[in-house]
Amino acid sequence: MFHVGELKVSNCNDSFKKIMEEIRKVTNDESEFERLLTERIVTAFIDGFVESKKAAKENKVQLEFPKNKNDSAAGCIPRKKRSNRKRAEKVSESLIQFIQSLTQEEPVASDVSSSITIRLENEEQEEENRLKKKRKVSCEKIVKRQEQEFELEAEPEMPEKFKRIIKEMNGIKTTFVMQKKLTQTDVAKVNNRLSIPRKQMRNCDFVDEEEMKILDDKKGIMVHLVTPSPSADIVELELKKWKMSSTYTYNLIGAWFKNVVDKEANQLQPGGLVRLWSFRQDSKLCFVLDNQGC
Repeated sequence: MFHVGELKVSNCNDSFKKIMEEIRKVTNDESEFERLLTERIVTAFIDGFVESKKAAKENKVQLEFPKNKNDSAAGCIPRKKRSNRKRAEKVSESLIQFIQSLTQEEPVASDVSSSITIRLENEEQEEENRLKKKRKVSCEKIVKRQEQEFELEAEPEMPEKFKRIIKEMNGIKTTFVMQKKLTQTDVAKVNNRLSIPRKQMRNCDFVDEEEMKILDDKKGIMVHLVTPSPSADIVELELKKWKMSSTYTYNLIGAWFKNVVDKEANQLQPGGLVRLWSFRQDSKLCFVLDNQGC
């Protein structure tokens, strides 16, 4: 516990602000701060009182009161002596009111520190939000740039093995549809579909008018898919069109997961690059899926 005697006392005429600064150097605890401040002022008050009494005694200064009750010339009215306890209570109450008024006008260091801390926390939160927004914009730009790179690439050459299979099937009207990296949902069992987003299509005219009417009517079209396995297995899937707010996407569904993704020979993994072509066997719509790997 800290005592007043340990403080560096200057003189009774020190400003209240200076006294507060001196005590604040000793403690940051608010209750201890108020106790020391009260003790400091009371001590200074008592010291000053004692010094004035001592000086008056040394100089033989005496107060004269009228001898007769009717003598009003002196203009003095004798007062009843008050006990030391009552005097101390009044002094203490006055000091408390004085200190409260001053502390309300000049906030203590802890209030200032709290205000600074809150302001710093708000600034840190604003900076974090700004960085999050910047990262989001950067990610969107990267995705958009990747899509543009796919669009700007020259149309890839179909592997020879697929050309032979199409020829054996008497296929015609071969069209490059898209190139994309497989997403987690493209290979997830619960989703069971390969998405063909409009933004990633190189050509959109692989569907004829009659098929388009069926798809726009929210119905599906049965198609054949030549898988990327070494044996180039052919599986039957269903093509559907899903409309969104400002665009649309085609999806290959049905036995997509069971007959394509779940077959180890096809080696389809998230992030793997695939290419999709369409062709016609007579009038039936067919697709070829080539897996370029990760």
